[in-house]
Amino acid sequence: MTQASTPRPAPLRGHVVVGFDGSPGAERAVDLAADEAARRHTTLEVLHALEWVEVAGGDDRFGQQLRENARAIVDRGADRAHARHHDLPVLATVELANAIDTLEAASDRAALLVVGSRGMGGFAGLLMGSVSLPVSAAARCPILVVHPDHDTAADRPAKPIVVGVSADDCGPALEAAFAQAAARNLPVHAVHAWRYPASLAGGLAYAPAVSIIDDWRTMAETTLATAVKPFREKHPDVPVTEDAVLDTTAHALVTASADADLLVLAAHRDTGRFGPNLGRAIHTALHHAHSPILLIPTRNHPEPDRTPHPGDRH
Repeated sequence: MTQASTPRPAPLRGHVVVGFDGSPGAERAVDLAADEAARRHTTLEVLHALEWVEVAGGDDRFGQQLRENARAIVDRGADRAHARHHDLPVLATVELANAIDTLEAASDRAALLVVGSRGMGGFAGLLMGSVSLPVSAAARCPILVVHPDHDTAADRPAKPIVVGVSADDCGPALEAAFAQAAARNLPVHAVHAWRYPASLAGGLAYAPAVSIIDDWRTMAETTLATAVKPFREKHPDVPVTEDAVLDTTAHALVTASADADLLVLAAHRDTGRFGPNLGRAIHTALHHAHSPILLIPTRNHPEPDRTPHPGDRH
């Protein structure tokens, strides 16, 4: 039975929260959120934001109808989660607030926040919604982003957990990837993209010597192996493949996601004029990845120096 909780005297903490607006993308998000809550043996909170605050908060018939509609929507999401995992404790919550603010605030009490990439108000052809993108950039807990066309069938073929590794600190993402692989009994596929420095990319007339190419490839492979090694040792039962590819980071991640159960990335956020923002590679992956994406937040850090390095920054 769905638990109604408006208002909540004391919100749960450390559970799984999924944003639900009734859209197909949100339904798929509920599916994966329910799976994750079941794996973690924790509560799933299905959260709906009713943004017409001034009207919905009134005592007239229209305000009451808006609240009833919102309750029907969130209860439908909770029922879907229960149908997928019958014994899962599910909390259905309606907040009278802006959706972005509601989900960002939920990230302070959740162990995992799950969102669909597009909601009810998305334009045709729009890959990321006006809610999911800013929430992905601002969430203070790990966030799982699910596209409407992602396969959430319980019996879908198992694929590896893909994790992006850059020259930055990707330890939190690697830890999350290995934990997910262990929980799902899946292998890890660690991907590190590298490029020649601009000074060596002037065409055939300026092609670098084979020995220089080998040096840069070796540097990339060493960067990847060094990053992965502690997690191999910590999770000896998880099979691992390492792939240092000559490619842009964005293209390498999108390509690898085609054969992934989940793509795990460290969210190295910069703070710009308009608040926190994600790097170009993550932004591209959020739009074009073929699998759900799990973003693991890291501390904000300044813009990296522009010294050429074999590993692209995520």
